[in-house]
Amino acid sequence: MESSFWQVNDDYIKSLNMLSKKLRFAQVDPLLNASKALKDIKQELERLRKKALSKVSAYVIGIFSSMRKPGTNIQILQQNLLQKYRYLVLFLKEHGIETYNDVCAAYVDKMNKVLSEDFRVYLESLESLKLDIGVSTDVIGYDANVLDLIPRGREQLRNHHFMFSLGERSNILKEIDQPGLVPCISEANSLKYPYEVIFRSLQKLLMDTASSEYIFIKAFFREESMFYQVFEGPFAVIDENMKLTLANSHDAICLMLMICITKKHQVGRNMNFAFFGDMKPTFVKVETFNF
Repeated sequence: MESSFWQVNDDYIKSLNMLSKKLRFAQVDPLLNASKALKDIKQELERLRKKALSKVSAYVIGIFSSMRKPGTNIQILQQNLLQKYRYLVLFLKEHGIETYNDVCAAYVDKMNKVLSEDFRVYLESLESLKLDIGVSTDVIGYDANVLDLIPRGREQLRNHHFMFSLGERSNILKEIDQPGLVPCISEANSLKYPYEVIFRSLQKLLMDTASSEYIFIKAFFREESMFYQVFEGPFAVIDENMKLTLANSHDAICLMLMICITKKHQVGRNMNFAFFGDMKPTFVKVETFNF
C-alpha cells in the first residue's frame, strides 16, 4: 500500500482488494472487536484505509482534471476509467462514503464545465451558418412605419416563397440521424442553412453526448442523479441560445420542423436505448425549447 497515487496498477488494485477484505472482517468479527491484543491491528487498518482513500481519490480526480485539457478525447478516457479503475470507485463507496461523494462532486463539476463550454463553442460556430429567411415585417399584423419602407441590405438574403413553403425543407426529417454539421467545413464552402438544419445538428450532438454520458455514469458510478447534474450547465447554455433565437424567429415552417425533429429524436431514442425512461426528463426539457 506504499505506492504513490500515480503508480496505480493491477498490483495496487489487488492490494486494495485485500485491504477491503480485512476492513470488512474487522468490522463484523466480534472476537476482533473485543480483543485488546488486536487493537493495534485495527489502528493499522484504519491508517491504511485513510491513506488508501487519499491516494485513490487524488488519482481519480487527477484523471477527471485531464478532461479539461484541449484535444482530450473524453469518451476514450471514460472507457479507460471504466475498464481499469472501476474498482477504485467501489472501494471509495464502501470504505469512505464522504470521500466518494467528493469524487462524484469533482466529476460533476469538471464535466459540467467541459460540456457547457463545448456546447457554447459549437453554438457560436453554428450561428455563422444560419440563413436569414424571415423577419417581423414578413408576418401578418406587423405595424409598419416609414423606416420599414427603406430597403435593407439583408433583404436580398430572404426568399419569401422559401419562408412560406415547405418544399424540400421536409427532407430534414429523413436525415434525422445523419452526422451533424461541421462548422469549419461549412464555412470553408460558404454554406448557409435554414435554422432547422442547425437545430437538428445541435440536437444530434446533444442526444449523442447525453447517451454516452448516461451509459458511463450508470456503469462507473451507478449514480443516475449525477447525469442530470452534469447536464445542468449544458442545458442552461442551450436554453439561453434557444430563447434568444426563437424570440427573433418569424419562420413558421422552421418552428414546425423543429417540433417534428424533437419528436423523431424522442422516438428514435425510445427504440434504441433501454434507458429512455430514465432520460425522459432530458427530452421533455429539450422539447420545451420550441415553445
